[in-house]
Amino acid sequence: MILFNILLVMETNILNIKNLKKTYKYSHLFKTTLTKALNGVTLQVKKNEIFALIGLNGSGKTTTIKLLLGLLSPDEGLFEIFERKEITNNIKKKIGFLPEIPYYNADFTPTEILKFWGKLSGMTKNQLNKRIPEVISYTTLEHAAGRKIKGFSRGMMQRLGLAQAILSEPELLILDEPMGGLDPKGIIDIRKLIRQLKKDGETIFFTSHIISEVEKIADRVGMLHKGKILKVTDVHKNLEEDFLKTIKEYDENDK
Repeated sequence: MILFNILLVMETNILNIKNLKKTYKYSHLFKTTLTKALNGVTLQVKKNEIFALIGLNGSGKTTTIKLLLGLLSPDEGLFEIFERKEITNNIKKKIGFLPEIPYYNADFTPTEILKFWGKLSGMTKNQLNKRIPEVISYTTLEHAAGRKIKGFSRGMMQRLGLAQAILSEPELLILDEPMGGLDPKGIIDIRKLIRQLKKDGETIFFTSHIISEVEKIADRVGMLHKGKILKVTDVHKNLEEDFLKTIKEYDENDK
């Protein structure tokens, strides 16, 4: 019985996406244009895994994230987070989010920014006094904790964004292109942090077009192309070659 329970926990899906569809409508000069952003996306993310959603620019990665965060509503399909279909405030508290380009007031320090966002998320003063030094240390920003972020490098801004994302100790992290635009050192820093987060029990869902980095940190990957999941697979060597072959075959058959 104990072994059965352990296996059951290991197979728990934090995120279930079923046949998700989203079409954007653009109107200009009495003409309406329809663009399918997602066309039947289905995938699952298991507890304590790193799942990467890879695709070319415009494939639907950011749209997927906006739907999961409740920023957009799907046209069809559904998704469940922590076995709940509604994105309630309690569910939102269990999710940490890092946008592709974090933006903060340049005259604030990391400590001030984290206090501000912590209060917005309902954390108490005592909780913040304990947690802020922890996340600043976790993201190796101790040397800059009291500095205004004006002049921070892109890598430092990404680490600050991660500090904010994990501040309230969420159970699921959603990261939009966490390594986009970073220099080699910044990529290494974020890679180390994501690996450490998994070791500490986090479940991580992230999007990326940097497939060489996906190979180094993800457990499984979903290949998204033209709004469709073409393949879900364990991460393996030659992932980039597999991805390019998969989308080429799809495009040839879709003509």
